[in-house]
Formats: sequence, C-alpha cells, structure tokens
Amino acid sequence: MSGTSIAITVDDRDIAAGLQRLVDAGADLRPAMEAIGAALLFTTQRRFEAKAGPDGQAWAPFAPSTLKRMPERRKPPQLLRDSSRLYQSLTYQAGPESAEIGTNVVYAAIHQFGGDIVMPERQGSATFVTVRQGAGKAKDGRRVGSKLRFARASTRAKSRETKTFTVPTHTVSIPARPYLGVSEADKVEILAILSDHLAAAGGEVRP
Repeated sequence: MSGTSIAITVDDRDIAAGLQRLVDAGADLRPAMEAIGAALLFTTQRRFEAKAGPDGQAWAPFAPSTLKRMPERRKPPQLLRDSSRLYQSLTYQAGPESAEIGTNVVYAAIHQFGGDIVMPERQGSATFVTVRQGAGKAKDGRRVGSKLRFARASTRAKSRETKTFTVPTHTVSIPARPYLGVSEADKVEILAILSDHLAAAGGEVRP
C-alpha cells in the first residue's frame, strides 16, 4: 500500500500454532489469508460505525470548541467520517504468508495514534458588508450591535469591505481514535477461519 504505512503485528500463540498446522498439512495459506483480510476489513469498518477502537473503548468525542465552530454542512458531526475518505480508503492485501489491512490516506496515522500538529502562521482575509440593522436584539425589540455581516468575496455590494488578518502559529492536538488492530473477537474469527481451512486440507483440527 502506498502512502502512509501503519504496521500492527499480531503476536498470538494460538494463531501462530494454527498457521503452522496449515503449513504442516501442506495447505496453500493464501486462501486463508484472503478470508482473514476480508474479515478484518469488515470489523475495522464496523469500528467507524460504533465509534470505538479494537478494545471496545469509545473514541474521544469532538471538543466543545470544535462543535461550536463547525459549519452546518458538517452536521450532524461524524467522527472520522466527515468526508468518508478515510473510511472508504480502507482495504486489505493478502499473500501466501500474511494479511495486511490499512489505508494510503496521509492523515491516517495521526487519527490512529493521536498527536500534535503545528500549524504555521498564515495570512487570511474576510469580506464584510454593512447592513441597516444590528446583529443583536434588545428587550424592546430594537436591533442593536454590529451592523457588519460576513459576505462572499465576490459580492458587489457598495458597502463591501475586505479586512486582512494574521493567524499566528498554533498547535492542534488530535486525540487517538484507533480503528486498526485485532480485537479478541477478531482472534476468535481468525482461529475459526484457520480451523475451517485446516479441515479442508485434511489436517488435524484441535479445539
């Protein structure tokens, strides 16, 4: 998989033993790896829907400040599924010796592990127009407060005014919301897959 690579190695004695029995039975491991990859892809996708990691722990919710400035087009808010790009990029690859699940989205790792992103200083601008009435409303019904309203940069209103501003360097903290990994339920499913393939290969199936 090109792009960001996240490797999580499953070191489980029972799974390793099941794979070894398949090898001893002379079976081709690729079909089993294909089934394991497909099963892990399915459970990984379900974590986006459950909003929880492989250990069942719920993902950190949006910060109140994030929800406050979130535009209407992003509501109702969806953790890690704002555009569904990360969710839809999940895929798996299977070979004769391994099954790998992941994504090539460059920001995948920061959401899996969490971390800080330093945003450099930048220049910005905003366009305003002046209206007849203020933005607020007094108890007696009078309109009070600022008469400035945000407007599109392309507006042709005579009262149009564009102001420039500087956004200073700042740090954005992203909480870890793990979606890749192998849960206990995944291990049970992997062992079941190995058992089925071992039975098909005529090998010894152990409880």
